[in-house]
Amino acid sequence: MSETALAVVPLVALFAGIFATYLVGRVNHDRTTEATGIVAVASLLVALGATWTLWTTSLPVAYALGGSGVGIQVTALSIFLSVVACLLGLAVAVYAMAGTDDEGATELYYPLVLAAVAGVVGIGVAADLFSLYVFFEVMAVSTYALVPFAVSRASAVEAGFKYVVLNTVGSLLAIFGVSLVYAETGGTLAFDPVADALSGTTEVATAAVLFLVVGFGVKAAIVPLHTWVPDAYAESPASASALLAGLATPAAAVAMVKALSVFPGTVPVGLLLVVFGAITMTVGNFLALGQRDLKRLLAYSSIPHVGYVIFGFGIGFYGDFGVAVDGALFHVLANALMKGGAFLAVGAIGYRLASGDVANPRHLDDLAGIGYRMPVAAGAIAVAVLALAGVPPLAGFWGKLLIVVGGAEVSGWLGVSLALLVIGNSFLSLGYYLPVLRSLFASPDDAVGSAARTPTLLALPILALTAGTILLGIVPSVGFDLVEPATDVLLSGVMP
Repeated sequence: MSETALAVVPLVALFAGIFATYLVGRVNHDRTTEATGIVAVASLLVALGATWTLWTTSLPVAYALGGSGVGIQVTALSIFLSVVACLLGLAVAVYAMAGTDDEGATELYYPLVLAAVAGVVGIGVAADLFSLYVFFEVMAVSTYALVPFAVSRASAVEAGFKYVVLNTVGSLLAIFGVSLVYAETGGTLAFDPVADALSGTTEVATAAVLFLVVGFGVKAAIVPLHTWVPDAYAESPASASALLAGLATPAAAVAMVKALSVFPGTVPVGLLLVVFGAITMTVGNFLALGQRDLKRLLAYSSIPHVGYVIFGFGIGFYGDFGVAVDGALFHVLANALMKGGAFLAVGAIGYRLASGDVANPRHLDDLAGIGYRMPVAAGAIAVAVLALAGVPPLAGFWGKLLIVVGGAEVSGWLGVSLALLVIGNSFLSLGYYLPVLRSLFASPDDAVGSAARTPTLLALPILALTAGTILLGIVPSVGFDLVEPATDVLLSGVMP
């Protein structure tokens, strides 16, 4: 197979998997969960294998759709997003095979998971602003259905409705920003021509930047556009929460930065991102303080981590500091492992305690001592929250460190302030992460009551993500091999 044809294989495998999982789920009624899950895992493995093969080729690789023009373009940034999306998608698919997240509707759940992954892969390979928006919407629409998937719960439906309304408004603003770029450039949306056409600052270009930041920023959960996050993450199934927090929301931030990278340096994109990132990480940390519902706590804590990512991108764009962008992308990779493992572990606890005598299997008071009954799930949460706090040598440490270094490279008192802001927020996060550890590993005498055995298939993705969080911290060079070429793409102006 030629390199150009291979470029579309990840997307073809995922979209084929969407239809295949739906058909298998509808036809095979007796073993629908197992069979549908196997098909989903197979499509993700094909997509991941094709991505790996593309990584070894000479990038970028372009593929023309319909015989004219460039439809998609595979770059190092595309490879990075595809690897992150497929790995977390695999963990979610395996977890769903053993759990009850699909609510008995496997013919719908797995196609939605694959569609979310395909949207993120598409964001990476999109060769123009309109394609970027279309793939962004593929990701967004699939998550619209995943949040209220448990339609029997009124709280889930309410959270889903709020999520849809706010994000639909964001999508409309984003497409309006794209239309402004189209008008300003004389009818082109391809990244390179747009960057050439926008050679100077105009009022229209500045307006387009603002619309794109707000439009993509709603899905990226930047403050003050974050209000949908606590309810959506808390009410969605555990595996859907892992997909949202670990993949979809950070991918929206990357999509926003990818769209903004075509604007000239005279438009203060970097400064705008630094301001939004600083506000998001600080406000998000304060909102998470005092939360006692474990899933809502993890939901609120997702907001500052998006802030770190946007803050790192902003520093990189502000002064062409590649180390800060390295940190932002590394944190996207680490976040997929940390948040994915944490939400799946919370789901495993809820699965085991659902038929027990615990009043609320998500409240920290009711989970006191659960670590002695469920050491794997509690240990995974412990590793995740320590990594999220930036404790070395776990995965969350390196991204923050590089963002701090990038901030310090800015000259004068501003650089010191930027570095201290990240450090201060990391220490602030301990204020809500340490109570989680204290509750999970309280006295054995406080351990919760009876609980059924956790299925091995449910524990497997949790262990894999936890091991990834530890190994990526100990051997960060594995992540840097993916991150550094992607940073070069973002800062070189050779988009996608």
